[in-house]
Amino acid sequence: MKKILLSLFTVFALVAFGQRNPAEVSALLDRIGGEGTSARIETRVKKSLSEDGMDVFEISARKGKPFIQGSSLSALTAGVGWYLNHYAHINISWSQLTIDDVENYVFPIPEKEERHICSADYRYYLNYCTFSYSMSTWTWERWEKEIDWMALHGINMPLQIVGLDVVWKRLLTEYYNYTSEEANDFIAGPCFQAWWGMNNLESWGGPNPHWWYERQAVLAKKICDRMRELGMQPVLPGFSGMVPSDFTEKTGISA
Repeated sequence: MKKILLSLFTVFALVAFGQRNPAEVSALLDRIGGEGTSARIETRVKKSLSEDGMDVFEISARKGKPFIQGSSLSALTAGVGWYLNHYAHINISWSQLTIDDVENYVFPIPEKEERHICSADYRYYLNYCTFSYSMSTWTWERWEKEIDWMALHGINMPLQIVGLDVVWKRLLTEYYNYTSEEANDFIAGPCFQAWWGMNNLESWGGPNPHWWYERQAVLAKKICDRMRELGMQPVLPGFSGMVPSDFTEKTGISA
């Protein structure tokens, strides 16, 4: 009975007062600033901050530390980014995705409360071309930093096409009688998959080695899991209308 009452009190506390120092946000702070950074900034998700259904973050001070609250995880991480940029004068950018010498840095204490209301429900990011121009051979180490950058900028709907080649290979081999080599002949190489995914070409830059598909399957899951962990909804590609040029010949199905 005591355990049940304790659990009910915990649920009530989270609803009424918000989730303090969410583990996802603490992990983000420790990734960008090094272990222990999260202990120097107070954070909280407080859904009741939302105004007319829009995301809100507030920056103030609590117990001698910066205190950042958000109506959602995405609002909170955007508030952390705002604080780092406008109070601490730390700019997490593509040329510097982590904080240097943070152990010797004193995080400024805000003197008054600052509140921001987001005017957009959906904060979309990326396009197909960027995945081939800039991201085609990124490892998880680089993707992890990019997702942190997205979180600090309030992105909540990022495009995610890593693994599209894996899906196509499995579809063709498991359902349409293509061999692994035949499916691979349809799929473009890493640096050309944006245009392949947009129905502009096939095969170009391929074929890809077998290990590439194994790598991409693991990487795609990590990317989607982390995006969702930080309050984002990845935008995944659907069927865009193109099939291999030999699809009718191979399957007997009219394309």
